[in-house]
Amino acid sequence: RCVQETGINAEYMGKAKITQIMRTQYKAIFMLFLIFGSNLNILCQDNDNDSDNTNFDDGNVGADDTTQPASEEAQVPEIIDGFTPEQREEIDQHSENHEFQAEVGRLMDIIINSLYTHKEVFLREVISNAADALDKIRFLSVQNPEILEAEPELTIRIEFDDKAKTLSITDTGIGMTKQDLINNLGTIAKSGTTAFVQHLAKGGNLNLIGQFGVGFYATYLAGNKVTVTSKHNDDEQYVWESSAASNFHIIKDPRGNTLKRGTRVTIHLKQDAYEFCEQERIKKLVKKYSEFINFPIYLRVEKEVSKEVPIEDEEPQTTEEAEKRDEDLEVKDEPEDKKPKTKTIREKVWDWEIINDSKALWLRPKEEITEDEYKQFYKTFTRDFDEPVSWIHFLAEGEVEFRSILYIPKSAPNDMFENYYGKSNALKLYVRRVLINEQFEDLMPKYLNFVKGIVDSDDLPLNVNRESLQQLKMLKVMSRKLVRKTIEMIQKLSEVPEDDEEEEEEESKDDDEKEDEEKRQQQREEKKLAAERKFNDFWKAFGKNIKLGIIEDSANRAKLAKITRFYSSHNTSRSVSYTHLTLPTIYSVQISVVAVSLKKKKQIT
Repeated sequence: RCVQETGINAEYMGKAKITQIMRTQYKAIFMLFLIFGSNLNILCQDNDNDSDNTNFDDGNVGADDTTQPASEEAQVPEIIDGFTPEQREEIDQHSENHEFQAEVGRLMDIIINSLYTHKEVFLREVISNAADALDKIRFLSVQNPEILEAEPELTIRIEFDDKAKTLSITDTGIGMTKQDLINNLGTIAKSGTTAFVQHLAKGGNLNLIGQFGVGFYATYLAGNKVTVTSKHNDDEQYVWESSAASNFHIIKDPRGNTLKRGTRVTIHLKQDAYEFCEQERIKKLVKKYSEFINFPIYLRVEKEVSKEVPIEDEEPQTTEEAEKRDEDLEVKDEPEDKKPKTKTIREKVWDWEIINDSKALWLRPKEEITEDEYKQFYKTFTRDFDEPVSWIHFLAEGEVEFRSILYIPKSAPNDMFENYYGKSNALKLYVRRVLINEQFEDLMPKYLNFVKGIVDSDDLPLNVNRESLQQLKMLKVMSRKLVRKTIEMIQKLSEVPEDDEEEEEEESKDDDEKEDEEKRQQQREEKKLAAERKFNDFWKAFGKNIKLGIIEDSANRAKLAKITRFYSSHNTSRSVSYTHLTLPTIYSVQISVVAVSLKKKKQIT
């Protein structure tokens, strides 16, 4: 029947074609049945509604076909799930009310271990909270300087006890009252920073970090018990303690006011976290995550110092031996200024050492920064012994505001193309001077993975764990600006400095002026050669990356093409850009490129 309706002779048609046409016809018939059934159901419902709304007053049945019911709201069924309205009302009024029960310890374990991927971030979270407390007290001290009388110094101090296996972080910030300890630490996801920001004026911005209320609980990644001692100017000193179970303890500190003002967090480390009692390990983590915090961070370290001590007298002699020795010796007057004999010994002492001595260079205006400061900063955060080839320092404004310093290193890493499609740690992302992540692969395209630098923003939307951004759009905007600035930096590096001085007539010059002009001309030529040599070194190291960018980055292909360099038959010892070539030499460049390619191919084969 299907074949007959389509007018196709079955003798000239394959079985597969017939089957395909029949399936299409069956699908169409099935869809028609569905549409017809749904329309029939709607029609039946409309007829039922019309029959229910028929007016029987005065014996007139359906006197006006256009009459609508008084209320067009949907009719609520009288019986829902077998319950009448009276039974439902009785359930709502007389039922027992209970709260959901949860094992707090298990809940805390799920929250903490699902938010953070690395155990070491607990130190970053505690230091960030301490920096917030210091920011608060500094903000309040602007209006009321007397608030700093108890402790005028704003610092963060870290100390460890290798025997007791504890790690303590102390700040001289605003501190917490007893009620603050109960509200902020006793309630999960309760943030004191968020509450503080809400009390500020709408135009105020403190750039505070801990706005999620879960950063403190990261301490349980490394500790099985946490003790918090805090002193606020408006209250006594209290001690809060918990082991992340279903309860916590709080008591007035029996030692009295030992902090003057601030908070001390002591973490009793787990057995698998004893590494955080090592001096070098703590230094490394602080430099990694909190090196550019505004406030000084001190670590109590053990040092060996040289000390001069007097040499002890010989063993005391007996009375007879002493008298006999005195008789044999002649009495001579000894000089009064004779110093006692001493010896040098090595002694171990504990002392405070500042860790974050590096300052956030990108926050300063670039007009106030010298070249030596830029170079030293590069060596500090990259741990590279060579000086950078070039750098650019800028402030980006618009949809997202951030500051950045980008550097081009002198040489390429050995494994640059071995891990080309992997994550790169060349760029470090900071939010309010706290390291968030050093492997953001979306900030820079793959072909610019050699560029090193720092990106810092105050208004990036972060996830709760502060390890990733919430909006991909922000990353795309930042990436476009970073790529544009990087290409500008490379273009500036490729430009040859031009002569700014106007040429003068040689006749009006005497011999001295001619000699000075020759020296200046020689200096200009040397400057040009140095600039060309500098870019040629860059091209030898990263020329492949630029060529890959021409293939991968279609948006910036034209800009990257102007940076490329080629050898030509016109000058085989000097590579030039195609924009500097004249029309007759363009063909020679093409021939040279082909010849070099064939030559290399023959060598390979």
